[in-house]
Amino acid sequence: MAAPMDPGHIMSFRLYLLLVLVPLTAAGNLIAGKFALRSFSPSQANALRYLLALVVLLPMLRRWPRPTRKELAMLAATGLLGICVYNLLFFEAMRLIPLSEAALLEMTIPAASLALARGILRERISLRQVVGVVVSFAGALWLLRILPPGASAVKTDADWRGEALMLLSVACFAVYSIISKLAMQRLPPPAVATWSCLWGTVPLLLLSVPSFLASRATLGEASLESWLGVLYGSLIGFVFNIIAWYYCFREAGVAKTNTFLYLVPIFGALLAMMIFGERLTGWQVFGAGVTFGGVLLATLERKPVPPLEDAAVVK
Repeated sequence: MAAPMDPGHIMSFRLYLLLVLVPLTAAGNLIAGKFALRSFSPSQANALRYLLALVVLLPMLRRWPRPTRKELAMLAATGLLGICVYNLLFFEAMRLIPLSEAALLEMTIPAASLALARGILRERISLRQVVGVVVSFAGALWLLRILPPGASAVKTDADWRGEALMLLSVACFAVYSIISKLAMQRLPPPAVATWSCLWGTVPLLLLSVPSFLASRATLGEASLESWLGVLYGSLIGFVFNIIAWYYCFREAGVAKTNTFLYLVPIFGALLAMMIFGERLTGWQVFGAGVTFGGVLLATLERKPVPPLEDAAVVK
């Protein structure tokens, strides 16, 4: 008779499975957004998915501390930048450039956040981190087909606009992550995410409701795949990921969880290539590798980082 499996090993397997599942489902959120855009505009798709997420999350607010006035101001900023502006820019970029390219450009967010933390919060960063930031941004030049010389000759106006929107979205999310870090000094990540969702959904509704009223058939004529994209982005891509991400933080620690989250853009690019048949050039693959190496060099900690508040809320 086979010996029973150690419960500790079962728990470890389940935890590692969840650590992989979180970035995989977050990457699936990019695919869901692409499907949602087939029937809805960027503002409409995001208003619907975050409104649905609020229906699930708002009843949980009573479990967490009530924000102070200062924290409410920070949460309003996270909602405006991380929920509203970031998603509008990212979704618009997805309409102009391949999703695989947009996903890989997201890889620069941690390095951008570190650079802004140095500039805005005056946080000290080591020489290793400086080198990592420089390397990751050099890799981004390959992803943008600015390097090697002459690679940009094949780019269209839509490519340039889409990539510019992606870089703006990266900057918005980097600022959002810094403000989230400040808000999470007292509030748990799910609370910050819920309040951010609330503050970010308001402007999204103001932007999308007029278009829904002008074309009332939009909701009824939307395709099933677009509705599934909205549902996935809301319930799996946002709500599930917040809960699972927080659980991983508690059980595995911040450093290990953040390491797995670096897989999101890689999974996103792979899913885009499998589902939509997209292809990356060899130089873009090289750029992705350089960017990923720079991000790891800049952000991986050599010693454990105990405070839970040191990571940004999953979008």
